Amino acid sequence: MKDTLLVYYSLEGNTAFAAETAAQTADMDTERLMPVSEPPKKGFGKFFWGGKSVVMNETPELAPLGHDPGSYANIIFAFPVWAGSYPPAIASFLKAHDMNGKQCLIIACSAGGNAQKAFEKLTKKLEGAQVKDTLSLTDPAKDKEKNSELIKAFINKNLP
Repeated sequence: MKDTLLVYYSLEGNTAFAAETAAQTADMDTERLMPVSEPPKKGFGKFFWGGKSVVMNETPELAPLGHDPGSYANIIFAFPVWAGSYPPAIASFLKAHDMNGKQCLIIACSAGGNAQKAFEKLTKKLEGAQVKDTLSLTDPAKDKEKNSELIKAFINKNLP
């Protein structure tokens, strides 16, 4: 059985690219979080809905998972930065699954390149787990070659 599960949420594809690249780098299972009701993907509604959801600490219902997170020693979280934090789908996952004792890695994707606040918020939420390392990517799907190398180096450095 594999000992690493990559859990990710992607709205526009940047995080999906990062997650797929990470999964191809090492032997791991992946779990894409899918809210039952997806937010708007374009225009002002996307930013308004996303920001409101983060600020209000919403935890949307997720489609059933295909893997049991409790059976993995390592969890990698990958997500887009929303309003300086992780998206509600990650909050829903954490509400439903205990990360106590897990080794965690975090990959955050943003347009601005600054994911420090999101790392701090998720690390605080993961109390009881060990956050081993973080990786901030700026629009990873726009420069696939460069970001693929960054992701591969991050995974190879942190996973046995």
